[in-house]
Amino acid sequence: MALEPSRPFIIHTSNPEIGGAEASLLAAAAQMVSVSNGAKPIFLVPAEGSLSRGIAARGWEYRVLPWPRGLAGLTQSRWFALPLVIPGLIPYLFRLQRECRNAGTVWSSGVKSHGACLLLAPLLGSRLLFDIRDFLRPLKLRKAIAWASRRFGCKVAANSIAVAADFPGALVRYPRVEMGRAPVDRRQAGPGGKRIISHLAYFAPYKGQDLFLTCARKLLDAGVDAEFWMIGDVIYPADAYARYRERIYELTGRLRLSAHVRFLGKVEGGEEVQKLLEQTHLLLHCTREPEPFGRSVLEALMCGSEAICHKGSGVAEVTETGEYEEWMKPLREILGEDYIRVRLKDDSSGVGRRASGEKTGKLSE
Repeated sequence: MALEPSRPFIIHTSNPEIGGAEASLLAAAAQMVSVSNGAKPIFLVPAEGSLSRGIAARGWEYRVLPWPRGLAGLTQSRWFALPLVIPGLIPYLFRLQRECRNAGTVWSSGVKSHGACLLLAPLLGSRLLFDIRDFLRPLKLRKAIAWASRRFGCKVAANSIAVAADFPGALVRYPRVEMGRAPVDRRQAGPGGKRIISHLAYFAPYKGQDLFLTCARKLLDAGVDAEFWMIGDVIYPADAYARYRERIYELTGRLRLSAHVRFLGKVEGGEEVQKLLEQTHLLLHCTREPEPFGRSVLEALMCGSEAICHKGSGVAEVTETGEYEEWMKPLREILGEDYIRVRLKDDSSGVGRRASGEKTGKLSE
């Protein structure tokens, strides 16, 4: 997408915290800035958070445009409540239109952001790029965004072929992953044979922290000497996610895993994430459904870790499948045929790049 140096490009985001999608968004924006002859992004974020800190660290501008009351905590499973927030949405749209009126391009990321920008599409007078990074639910919502984007001449970018399938004409743009430094190969067990098995994701029922704990119990019962790290925390302001986290804590006790599981919480900064992945022997990315891409899987592979993920995830499009190693085979009874072990392809450098020598970039925030 060509940018006009004389006009800013606006990036409107749904979430103030950094998850995999937001990390990919920052990497994509940086790549666009590097080839844009001076154009810089202006981010519109719903609140201060790790995303605004990441933006400021890059020397870019951001403005806080809070969601109307009730909309911030609206999840894809609660769209029935949308009519209740429409009165607050109308003045929000006026403010959004003022922010975007001089932009050459408006780049939207996140389903709530897509909805707001689509409502304004006839009035913005700017090119619109909808960055689809999720299997938006329900299917009718995906079809509505696809229809409206074609109707108003918007472009759609998707982060995998699987996601793009429901958006005719969408451009597939895989997330760009860069290493802060050359990784250490940690695939072999450490002293005494102990392995570190990690789960890296924010807390949400579809992210499969409960399934990870079930797998942990199975491996320990099979005699695998391992410690299990759960990396991440709640990042979306919805009560359902906080309640899910409490259920995970309770499940840890019921499965007698308290002595074997470490809850590391939210980890900010690419260097810290990379340090944890370099110590990991297996990233068990057991999401309950396919990931739109699965950035953390690629990051783990680039750090020398083994990885298992849902076979329908987008990251499977840029990796190759391998057989489970002997010590992993008890997982088959829990995960079945829906999960596969993935490995880097020889040509994976087009998506993920290894650093050699000097620092060339960062892992996800």
